[in-house]
Amino acid sequence: MEQEDTLNNSNAYGMISDANQKQAAAQAQQYYVEEHEMNLAEAQLECEKTLNKIHHKLKQDYLEPTDDGRMEWKPVEDNERVLTDIGVNKLMQVMETYVNKETLLSNFDDKQIAIRMLDFCKALNAHLFLKYEVYFRFPTLEECKKLLDEKIDNEIQYKITSLKMFGQEVDENKIKQEIMDSFGSSIYDELQAIYKAKKMENLREYELLFTETKAIVDATHNRAWKGEERGSLRRHFNIAEVIGKPAPSEKSGGMFKWLTK
Repeated sequence: MEQEDTLNNSNAYGMISDANQKQAAAQAQQYYVEEHEMNLAEAQLECEKTLNKIHHKLKQDYLEPTDDGRMEWKPVEDNERVLTDIGVNKLMQVMETYVNKETLLSNFDDKQIAIRMLDFCKALNAHLFLKYEVYFRFPTLEECKKLLDEKIDNEIQYKITSLKMFGQEVDENKIKQEIMDSFGSSIYDELQAIYKAKKMENLREYELLFTETKAIVDATHNRAWKGEERGSLRRHFNIAEVIGKPAPSEKSGGMFKWLTK
């Protein structure tokens, strides 16, 4: 009798142990699937990388390979930039308003997207036009002077090369003085002309900048067309259910509980 009780107790402990192991395995599987879903959805809705890339593009940074094979952003020289820091910051504020999780999880039809894009384009176009002198970068006096010096040096070199080609005697000092004298009475006009030319060169970037910004906002809205982004997440969730994950309870917050974090 004593042996029979011992055997029964042993079997009972074994059953409890097996049940605990199965429960632990099920919980581990559920945790893995939930983590996988969360990582997948967070990656799908993650906008920080996109905004970071936009920020670098607005500053006209460029990608350069490093020794370990990675691509790293490098800044351009200040005199090559089109936008001021104020312009970059303002456009980033605009992009952050549209390129975000809330927009992606919205539900827009074709008419709503068209209206929102029209409002966006009209507002952005008017704002940039009215404040272009603040947002677009124009050359400084030092930059204009440097460009004028380069122009004078080129004139000197052209003159020297021309004389040498015809076998004439070249007095470089005399040539430099003649070129400098020819510019002497019009230095102010030359600096003004250089300033206006560089100013117009930067402003010609306006249309492309506007088009690129519009394209990003339009793409974000189209991902929210008829709630497609939310639908995509739900489809991932349904697949997880098919492979054995139990449906989340209301108490747990459901599959979108982490979207509010």
